[in-house]
Amino acid sequence: MAISMHALLSSRSEGWLGRGIGLLLGALAVLGHAPFHLWPITLLSFGILYVRLQKAREAERPGRRGFSIAMWWGVGYFAAGTFWVGSAFIERGPEFIPIMPFMVAGLAVLLSIFWGFAGAFVARTSHSKVWTIFVFTAAFTLAEIARGHVFGGFPWNLPAYIFEAGSRPSQAARWIGAYGLSALVLMISAALGQAIFWQKRLLPILTSVVPLIGLYGIGHIRLSDAEVTYHPDIRLRIVAVPFKQSDMMSPDTAIDITNQFIIASVSPGIEDITHLVWPEGAVRGFRGPAMDDPDLLNAMGSVLSHNDSTPPVWLMNSLQTEIDAGRMRYYNVSVAITFDEFGIPTVAATNRKRKLVAFGEHIPLMDWFEDVQFPLISTNLASISPAKEKTLVDFPGLPRVSPQLCYEVAFPGLTPVDRDNPAQFILNQSNDAWFGRSAGPSQHANTARYRAIETGLPIVRAASNGISAIIDPYGRVHGKIVNTKTRYIDVELIKPLFFNNYIKLMELLLLLISLSTCVISSLSGRRGWDYVTE
Repeated sequence: MAISMHALLSSRSEGWLGRGIGLLLGALAVLGHAPFHLWPITLLSFGILYVRLQKAREAERPGRRGFSIAMWWGVGYFAAGTFWVGSAFIERGPEFIPIMPFMVAGLAVLLSIFWGFAGAFVARTSHSKVWTIFVFTAAFTLAEIARGHVFGGFPWNLPAYIFEAGSRPSQAARWIGAYGLSALVLMISAALGQAIFWQKRLLPILTSVVPLIGLYGIGHIRLSDAEVTYHPDIRLRIVAVPFKQSDMMSPDTAIDITNQFIIASVSPGIEDITHLVWPEGAVRGFRGPAMDDPDLLNAMGSVLSHNDSTPPVWLMNSLQTEIDAGRMRYYNVSVAITFDEFGIPTVAATNRKRKLVAFGEHIPLMDWFEDVQFPLISTNLASISPAKEKTLVDFPGLPRVSPQLCYEVAFPGLTPVDRDNPAQFILNQSNDAWFGRSAGPSQHANTARYRAIETGLPIVRAASNGISAIIDPYGRVHGKIVNTKTRYIDVELIKPLFFNNYIKLMELLLLLISLSTCVISSLSGRRGWDYVTE
């Protein structure tokens, strides 16, 4: 049966039928990601991709065939994994809906090009079947690293994320990061494909099974005594009121939504809360800075100081304005606001967002687009400006924090390294209301939990219509909001483990190893390059 399946895959690898097979395999691979985590399906899909690329070496133009096979697999994978982006166009308004299919498909095609070049390389190198496992791993690891960095990067649904954060296999990310664990997933998949579809099976079986056993074993040992401790003097209230983003975009309904956040904030038990955490998007601030709205600030000051001489610190999200070179610049910021016993507010500290959503918050050549008043998906502003660098911040009453607004938490190694005064936790304020009840919010939350494992830092996560929770340094959730009935949770801040400041170094080491493997393979197995496209 294995041989007949092998023959079927190899004989159907051309034309639209072959492209359809690739699309289907890629789409099925997404079932390994949140919220399903059916990771054996992803491993098998990757394994079949590996087999098809090996058979492509027999083609007259193997590079071109490999490019096509991997790219169409990638289109299926990225289209199925990010289709929920289209919800943002629907929420933004009717005028954006006609461009939705082109933007969603364009994103999938753009991301799959990285995979296409990796597939072309694999198909063009001729080695023993065992060595090709490592060539496949190196080439696609490079593709994933490039995808996460080129043009600002979009490291969504990395292969590592098929393992739910907090599970045993996910714990390896503490030492090798999400990219290192992704490389292991690719290697296991290639070995699995070779074990299923070729006769010489012992070594490939060992190459696929032993790493899996190792991941579970190491994770089991790490989690067996994984206890957490808390800051007893810090108590947080994370507020997450459900709403539709289209309602928040409308002035007629936005104020009511914000009022619901205020009501939830002062629910019973507020007198014991030291810090109040709101998600990104809880205030309709895309027309102007919410932290400069006197009505909102006075309302919060009034309700928080009522019968409380020490009101909690309010952590919220807003826009910050600045005049630069004669232009008004807008920055997406995390804000800490304090109140005195009379409810008078003070903006105590802010932290700007560095990584912005391309064509959602920020566009290249933004000055020109501002001149022509080009509208963005998430704001009515021509463009939000990125912070010059990512920094840590000291919010009143809290240990040092690394605020990572929404999309920023998708980037491994973003937490700044300060050996003298390192971050003690990550604050992730997110707005997942753009994506409704799709898989997007679950994928976002799982990605955030991986940042906790990598860094050794707990995460305080407030997400509009997503998963709000406090996450320990092992990626486990301790109290969360996932439904429309619960509108807030009260939690103590978890203490960190030793901060892991070597994630970027590990990523660089993985890059060098992958590059070296590809260079050696190219020099030793070269058959003469041809064009990989028409």
